[in-house]
Amino acid sequence: MTKFGFGVSLVCDDLEAFPGWVRTVDECGFDVIGLTDSPALYPETYVTGVIAAQNTSRVRFGPRVTNPLTRHPIVAAQAIGSLDVLSGGRALFGIGAGDSAAHTAAARPAKVADIEEYLLTVRGLLRGEPVTYRGSELRMFSEPRNVPIYVAAAGPKMLRMAGRVADGVIIGSGVIPEVIEHTLGFIREGAESVGRSLSDLDLWWLCGARVADSRAEAEEQMLSLSAALINAHGQITLGGKLIPTDVLEEAQYLVDHYDFDAHIKHGTAPNVELLRSLPKLREHASRRYVVGGTPDECVEQLKTAAEAGANQFWWTVSFPDKMEFVKKFSSEVISRLNPVATGS
Repeated sequence: MTKFGFGVSLVCDDLEAFPGWVRTVDECGFDVIGLTDSPALYPETYVTGVIAAQNTSRVRFGPRVTNPLTRHPIVAAQAIGSLDVLSGGRALFGIGAGDSAAHTAAARPAKVADIEEYLLTVRGLLRGEPVTYRGSELRMFSEPRNVPIYVAAAGPKMLRMAGRVADGVIIGSGVIPEVIEHTLGFIREGAESVGRSLSDLDLWWLCGARVADSRAEAEEQMLSLSAALINAHGQITLGGKLIPTDVLEEAQYLVDHYDFDAHIKHGTAPNVELLRSLPKLREHASRRYVVGGTPDECVEQLKTAAEAGANQFWWTVSFPDKMEFVKKFSSEVISRLNPVATGS
């Protein structure tokens, strides 16, 4: 029987409510909590990390994701190492190219080689090893920590790199079978190039989820996230992302007109209206990135993804009724897929 894993990234738009949110996620049987790292848009990642450490007892947590552009590796290593100490070894470190964080810092997304160099530097620093970073010798004198490092990846180059050097991958390519199988091939190539296999990596699939009265209603409610994921794909290139030829023009239009000031904001936010104006892209993105509908529909969609090779899913929870979703998804979906784990 397939064992499913579930995580949530809580977009912190209410710092005072955050302690209760993370307690609820922990109590509802989720496995990981992602902390947003976009300094111009949301509260400081490592402040929310301290809150998570102090208000949970079981769940793992960490930035999903930071980037090499806005934090020096010593700053990042010390921050995540401190959270690991504070939480009794439950911290994880997610790193990516930099999406809204890079844009609002007037920076270009990091290149694959820069991300790999940053990852290896942070890992070495956490282990107490001397490292060379961009020509300078660095060392951290804290007690060594073994914090797993995850790479957020969607394109072939990043997926291969993650397969080579990461402890895990946060996969943003989508959760439909043809995409899952294609994506696993790139990670496998990277892993096997250094004598590893897929089983050596902790694989999580980034997408949106909504329990609703219908699949169509769930897709409508997740348009903001669907737009954000298409935009993230296009920050370097839309090539190699399995976007159908007849959809590419609309995808490029969205990337060119995406409003980072409204990143992952719901309701009538401009990015929602932008995606609504692009019908082919809207249909493609909703199908590709959203698990949603009635509990029965959610269960069947997740089982279909598992048959293709994906069994751990990490939702971005940015909409207003966050805890209503967490409780409902736990009681009506997770309990049916992992009945022993949730005590049912």
